[in-house]
Amino acid sequence: MPEHSHPKIALLLMAAGSSSRLGQPKQLVEIISKNNAPYTLLQRQASIMDTICSSFNAQAYCVLGFESDCMIKHLGNCNSAHSLTIIDNANWSQGLSTSIAKGVSLVASDASAVLIFLVDQWQLSIENLSQLLIQWQKQPELIHVARLGDSFSPPVIFPRRFFKELIKLSGDEGAKKVIKNNIEQVQSIKMASAFVDLDTPEQLNGLKKQNIII
Repeated sequence: MPEHSHPKIALLLMAAGSSSRLGQPKQLVEIISKNNAPYTLLQRQASIMDTICSSFNAQAYCVLGFESDCMIKHLGNCNSAHSLTIIDNANWSQGLSTSIAKGVSLVASDASAVLIFLVDQWQLSIENLSQLLIQWQKQPELIHVARLGDSFSPPVIFPRRFFKELIKLSGDEGAKKVIKNNIEQVQSIKMASAFVDLDTPEQLNGLKKQNIII
């Protein structure tokens, strides 16, 4: 059962880009799961959010943009996405920051924080996000972010007091600017899986050779 004694948090999946470097929509790349039939990266992340929502006081959102009608239809075939709130970013081509700004501006007014992560972070697990959420519950006034060495990466949790800064973002830098501007308010957690993504044809071919994706 969700932990309703804790503040509510919005889970915000970034899935609006056109994957121009990859050459095909990364949202629809099929990954081979250990126990089930292959599913797309978009379906995978929706399933993870659904599981998180069943354990935490959370609400799931997904920001779409490129070929959003196709993506919405695709999610319609995913049982885990039935409680997912879709946010359409018409300005997706102007960069990731526009999707963050649009998404944060539309999360529920009773959300105390937002957890932002990316559709192509295919190694992120339920355990990873749960660990970050538990850390946030202990210090809900701080920003909580994945770290590897000296580098930061989504997933990242921002308390509501940072929402105004997130909504003002523009360009393709993402939320790094807000993290840098408030570095004294940042609590990090080592998470190597957060730094594995899918951006190039070379990465795609490498995963195919490893029988990780179709």
